[in-house]
Amino acid sequence: MAVAQKVYDFPLAKVEDQLVSFLKQKRGESTVADMIAGTGLPKYQVEQAARAALDEYAGRLKVTESGELLYYFPNGMRSTLRGAGPSLQRFWKSFRSTAARVLTFLFKIWIVGMLVGYFVGFVALAVLAILASVAASVAGRGDGRDSGRSRGGGFGGMFLVMRLFDLILRMWFWSSILKDPRRKPQKDGRAFYKSVFGFVFGEGDPNQAWDEAERKYIISYVRAHKGVITLEELMALTGRENDAANSLLNRLLLEYEGEPGVTEDGTVVYSFPELMRTSDPAQRAIGAVPLLNPSTKHVVPFSANKLRTNGWIIFFNAFNLAFGSYFLVTSLVQGTEAIGLKVTSFYSFVGHLLLQAGISPVPMIEIVLGVIPVAFSIVFFLVPFVRKIRLARRNDALREETLRRRMMAHVLSSPSRVDPRDLRPTGTNLDPRDVPGASCRILDRIAASLKADPIPLEKEGLFAYRFKELERELADLEAFRKGIDPKRYEVGKTVFDSGQ
Repeated sequence: MAVAQKVYDFPLAKVEDQLVSFLKQKRGESTVADMIAGTGLPKYQVEQAARAALDEYAGRLKVTESGELLYYFPNGMRSTLRGAGPSLQRFWKSFRSTAARVLTFLFKIWIVGMLVGYFVGFVALAVLAILASVAASVAGRGDGRDSGRSRGGGFGGMFLVMRLFDLILRMWFWSSILKDPRRKPQKDGRAFYKSVFGFVFGEGDPNQAWDEAERKYIISYVRAHKGVITLEELMALTGRENDAANSLLNRLLLEYEGEPGVTEDGTVVYSFPELMRTSDPAQRAIGAVPLLNPSTKHVVPFSANKLRTNGWIIFFNAFNLAFGSYFLVTSLVQGTEAIGLKVTSFYSFVGHLLLQAGISPVPMIEIVLGVIPVAFSIVFFLVPFVRKIRLARRNDALREETLRRRMMAHVLSSPSRVDPRDLRPTGTNLDPRDVPGASCRILDRIAASLKADPIPLEKEGLFAYRFKELERELADLEAFRKGIDPKRYEVGKTVFDSGQ
């Protein structure tokens, strides 16, 4: 079970960088609530980072009639820290980022080097063996000797190698014939090393910044609805089930100093007055979002490669695995005996080449041409195989979460009668495999948690639901929000400016 990071335990430098990035875009005056809305950070973290930013970037403070603090930076977001220490910290930060990129690039190049290097090396050995076999066959005919002892040419064991090359030539030939001559060649613009790395490790998580985006989305919804939200609305905003949404709501209350409360008619509401105090009241309307978030998570692709590119990568690695396995098994089973005095097989041909180069053949073949390529090829296949299984589970959960958000938004829009069949497929890759079945299952769980009344449908075993209590709560919530005067959150005129 993942443990959420404590609000008071955070990296100040990272939070300050995030806040400074927002302030560079924002400019002008900002309240703590503005900075929270722009970053999604907890209130305590924003307050601590704002103090650090005031010192480093020569910021100023204004105090309004209501006692609210306004932060502004008349000289822009230029650091005032000078000297060896700050300069060394900035250099180390830049160096660390550059070094990480360089090491990642070198790692990608190493993987491609192993994949392509062994493929080219095995092909070169096979070509040399075929040429030697043909030469031996021609010499045998010239001497009048019987060359039929070998199905592959001048020495035995070459039949498999020659058939493999025949297969490669046929694949290349037919791929060239079937290509449409009228179609202009298109440059992919993607380096091969990136394609290989993407096949093995993926392209990164497109939802990496989702937690921050979700926080901003929730805050914008709260600010646009007079600082009040309910548990059911949070379920629709996030796609979480009742318990998970309740846990998130408790954390939001802590991070943004929210206040749970009950209306006169007994509806539980959660108010966040600290998020409403802004230097510009018009900003509360910014990001006024509907219940159903139009920006959803993305399905994580296996890779950004074309199918043809992945096919060639698989072929290269399978080729290396086949040749590496051949050399490893032969060296372990036959060893030096298979090399002999004459060239009688592909293995013995490679052994004689190494002998002529003054290299002990068996250890070289067993380790360099056997163990290393076999181990590399197995791992090369195993990593994306496991990743694909995990991605499938993760994407299935993401699709269900997206459908749950749509269903909960549908419940809030028409609680008097919710029919699971009203939720149609979107026609995108965010749809589960069985949308009708998933819709019924999700609606049943929502109805159970919110104590809805079932309405039998004509199809046996299928139910619509009426959420009577939710109907009452929504009407009460609307009346409660109408009674909130936004003017009470106005910060008022400036009564003190530290820059004057």
